[in-house]
Amino acid sequence: MPPFRQVSIIGIGLIGGSLGMALRRGRLARRVIGFAQHEATVRRAKARGAIHDGDTELCPDWLGQSDLVVLAVPPDKVISAAREVARLTKHSFLMTDATSVKEPIVRSLEKILPSRIRFVGSHPIAGSECSGIDAADPALFRGAPCILTPTARTDRQALKQVSRLWKGVGGRIIELDPKRHDALAAQISHVPHLAAVALALLPEEAALSVAGSGFSDTTRIAASDPAMWGQICRMNRKEICAALERLIAGLVRLKTAVAAGSAGTLRATLRGAQARRLRFKK
Repeated sequence: MPPFRQVSIIGIGLIGGSLGMALRRGRLARRVIGFAQHEATVRRAKARGAIHDGDTELCPDWLGQSDLVVLAVPPDKVISAAREVARLTKHSFLMTDATSVKEPIVRSLEKILPSRIRFVGSHPIAGSECSGIDAADPALFRGAPCILTPTARTDRQALKQVSRLWKGVGGRIIELDPKRHDALAAQISHVPHLAAVALALLPEEAALSVAGSGFSDTTRIAASDPAMWGQICRMNRKEICAALERLIAGLVRLKTAVAAGSAGTLRATLRGAQARRLRFKK
């Protein structure tokens, strides 16, 4: 038997669409229902095999038959979407999200959701600079870290079930406190994105005509959705600013070494960075 009877995914873009496709291909749910703002997105999600059915309006009947609801919406829409789902339902079920900011979302939902809705915060660290249902890929989560952010109030059985969800689609489960998650996400995701943005804005127009794969690789993620990244920066600004200070201090040290022509300092720094990157290489 599939671990889930029916999964409703609110937001069927890159993450929601990929999850739906993975759930269906892995036979992890009998039915997958999708909700999106536009009818064309629902039609495309059905055509790509991401959902069995869907709508542009949250349907109480479909939600009422779901034992899991996944909020795959932009960060600033998660809390309002959760409120609306709670308003439209009366039964007990699991709920999770997929956003890269956890502390404000987890703490808020723990306060406002009724006890019948067992929420577990999730962050699958997977994606690309592309967005939308046409970028969805059922293998998106395979081998990717998936961070769960339980608190003292989290239902242990719910945690096991949400862990089973992400393991089922190929994720590697890591549990972190929501605040700790946001600090680490700032260092390995949010600030690297801002660094890519700064690098994309660095060259003069003439330089772009001679740019190669190195420039393309290091700035790839700067092509991601600006609206979503603006939300992430606002919601995790404290941790992002702390990580930016560390990056700026590192750049100042590099500038000082370059200006002084300090070959020894530069060589040591470059070797240290090389060694760390090679350890991480996947």
